[in-house]
Amino acid sequence: MKLFSDFGKGFANCFRAFSPLFEKNLWPFLFYPLFIWIGMWVLSIYGLISLADYIDSLIEPYLNPDSATDTALMLWLKPKLSGVFGFLLKWTLHIILWFVGSIFIKYFLLIVLSPLFALLSEITDEKLSGKKFAFSLKQLLKDILRGVAISIRNLLFELIISFGLWLVALFIPPVIFITFPLGVIIGWYFIGFSIMDYNCERYKYGLSKSIQFIRQHKGYAIGIGCVYSIFMSLPTIAGDAIGIMFGPTLAVIAATMSFLKINETLSPTSQPS
Repeated sequence: MKLFSDFGKGFANCFRAFSPLFEKNLWPFLFYPLFIWIGMWVLSIYGLISLADYIDSLIEPYLNPDSATDTALMLWLKPKLSGVFGFLLKWTLHIILWFVGSIFIKYFLLIVLSPLFALLSEITDEKLSGKKFAFSLKQLLKDILRGVAISIRNLLFELIISFGLWLVALFIPPVIFITFPLGVIIGWYFIGFSIMDYNCERYKYGLSKSIQFIRQHKGYAIGIGCVYSIFMSLPTIAGDAIGIMFGPTLAVIAATMSFLKINETLSPTSQPS
């Protein structure tokens, strides 16, 4: 299937991106995301854990059999709710908040670093294709605004879809085993979409043309978003630092490599119009 084939290509390109990263002297771009992340990490992690614990403390009395009302129905229900269901509800809540928090963090990073990623994508294109893009402050500002707008658009779409999935999981906790992986894949797609769009803007694709192009090659977007998310989810503080340095940078380079490769295989008449 084309989707799985493109996913594999996008995924692999992220690791092939190590070569131009160092051979083409793009490695200084590794350090800019790290500086942004340091300020975000403490606030976001502490805040989300505190919020989850607070909400859990509000729910817990209703699941405690000792606080049951005098009605026979509640006396019968609450011991059951405080068992397996209560446990699943508690951890579902923590997972939901972690998931939503991770969505905001990754998009906040894309928005804040949009000028850098637009520049990295252009420099990568020049070094790989040999093309030269004349510097234009006006065009750079357009690229930045386009990147911010696309990131906000994708953030809203992902939040709406995720809200629907997690709303179901909140009322039926066991279905989190379905909604969680589905939500993760959707997140990969929208992240990959945001990163691939830097190339579409540089080649003067309008928004509708860009959406059509990336939808036709959504496997690439999912693969790139997957590797980005894997790096962003590395455990330990050292893993976080490595992930934040390599994840976005490799993803932007890989998106440019993928875009150029796709355009090589497309005839002029088969490109989105």
